[in-house]
Amino acid sequence: MANILLVEDDENLAYMLCENLEIEGFEVKHINKGAKALAELEVNLADLLLMDVDLEDNISGFDVAESVRMVYPTLPIIFTTGKTHFKDVERGLKLRYVDYQKKPYGTKELLARINNLLNRVVETNEKRFVFSGFSFNPMEQIVSVDGNEIRIAKTEAAFLRLLCENVNTVVTKEKIVWILWNEEDVYQKEHSLNNLAHKIRKYLEGNPYVDLVTISKVGYKLIDNK
Repeated sequence: MANILLVEDDENLAYMLCENLEIEGFEVKHINKGAKALAELEVNLADLLLMDVDLEDNISGFDVAESVRMVYPTLPIIFTTGKTHFKDVERGLKLRYVDYQKKPYGTKELLARINNLLNRVVETNEKRFVFSGFSFNPMEQIVSVDGNEIRIAKTEAAFLRLLCENVNTVVTKEKIVWILWNEEDVYQKEHSLNNLAHKIRKYLEGNPYVDLVTISKVGYKLIDNK
């Protein structure tokens, strides 16, 4: 049966959800802070993320989901929320492979959404980023330069995906550090960032049209010159 990561800061609700879902045959791991979600997925990748939007640790469920989606592009996510404003719903739906469960809700209704989303999500290749003489498949973690394919590491792929989705735009170090490592201290990750940038530049060597530039004290920009 599927494994579910439950992110919920209401301990009573979490206890009830875990109990009911386990009765239905699901394996459930509960954490109460959004900041722990990405780290937990790194250790134990769940089949579905069930997450409260209104978390109390100053990180909303949407923030967590956006970070998760960069690393796990097809992981199903169900938001539980009392929010009904269209802009809130729209933000979540942009992530793909998501559903909403409005509070309060019954177990049968939630189970129907879980099973529906698990059945709907199938492994497909994510879109391929294509530039002049260079392409990148984030799902397969494959970089192709002038026809030569290289499989890159997961963190490198997450970094490159972020750059490709913001081509010709500066991506701040703060955003990169939060999405890749779920941390806020840029200084402690400075060396890791430099290493990642160095590796991506090595992959792009020989391509005169695509370049990765460092914007001093701000971040990085992937430039497509053609």
